[in-house]
Amino acid sequence: YAYYLSTLEKDSKIKQDLFKKFGVKNAVEFSDLIINEARPKADDNRFYYTLYTAAKLLERDNYLKQALDYQRKAIALNKDIYGKDLSKSIASFKTKQAVKEKELEIAFAKERSKLYGIIAFLAVSLFIISLIILVKFRKQSKLLKIKNKHINKTLLEKELLVKEVHHRVKNNFQIVSSLLELQSKGIADKKALALASEGQLRVRSMAIVHKFLYENESGLIDFDKYIHILVKELSSIYASDKKVKIEVLSKNMMFDVDTAIPLGLIVNELITNAYKYAFKNNNFNKLAISIENLDDSNYKLIVSDNGKGMPPSFDIQKSKSLGLRLVNRLVKQLQGNLELVNDNGANFKIIFKDISARKRVK
Repeated sequence: YAYYLSTLEKDSKIKQDLFKKFGVKNAVEFSDLIINEARPKADDNRFYYTLYTAAKLLERDNYLKQALDYQRKAIALNKDIYGKDLSKSIASFKTKQAVKEKELEIAFAKERSKLYGIIAFLAVSLFIISLIILVKFRKQSKLLKIKNKHINKTLLEKELLVKEVHHRVKNNFQIVSSLLELQSKGIADKKALALASEGQLRVRSMAIVHKFLYENESGLIDFDKYIHILVKELSSIYASDKKVKIEVLSKNMMFDVDTAIPLGLIVNELITNAYKYAFKNNNFNKLAISIENLDDSNYKLIVSDNGKGMPPSFDIQKSKSLGLRLVNRLVKQLQGNLELVNDNGANFKIIFKDISARKRVK
């Protein structure tokens, strides 16, 4: 009934009749009724679906505060469910590993006992010694194959566990993004609404990274594909009234997650700033993004536009803008250098290191 009610308009006669049938006046009372009924009877998964459906109904009838409350409860329950499942999986994995290690210890102990018995007969003849060595070699070879099989199986289990973690992180980012979107609907102040929207974009940029990690077995992110998806999303938000020609040059750029996330946030901030401040309506607006490999350790990122540029006295290292302050911190995280040049627009040049180079420096 809650799901069906969430598809009807607030003033629908059918909805009012159903409310009367259940002895309630509105969606708030109906939601309280089904939650109180479901909690002692339903398991966690079904109760999560009940909370989620109640939130959809409340949002449909414009009870945003109550909808947000149920959405938060659903998110908290969802995290608890995933946490329990993950804990059980890890505990089961550790138990299996302990059993396997114990079995190997027992097997090795038995082998040592056999070896002591063989040593006692070494003096009998050289032929027996040679025969025993040959038999031992074959047994060890077989044990090595079994051990390698166990190792490969363990590695596969770990890879599956890591993929599952990235999948759940991606889902959590999507939940946070949806929550920010829901919260922004009730914000009247334009500045606060803009900050909430920018925060949602930052969460999305990180979610895209984990999406690629889940889909790619190598553990590396194809940054060319990442930038194109990011540019497409930002363009759909900002470019409705601005025509912008975008050029991207980032072929064969593969980065680990510790490099891709801060780098993606940097690109997100610089593109957002270009759309907000550099481009004008009905002008020939141009945005260029390029990444190149300078040597084995260093890379160069350039994000440039053809806007009016920054004032001559502008010092990017002392900027009070939240976005540029974030860019400065992320560049330091990548052990890089940030340079701003006014050349027919603003040109941001960043030299940064990949994860292997950063570890060598440390």
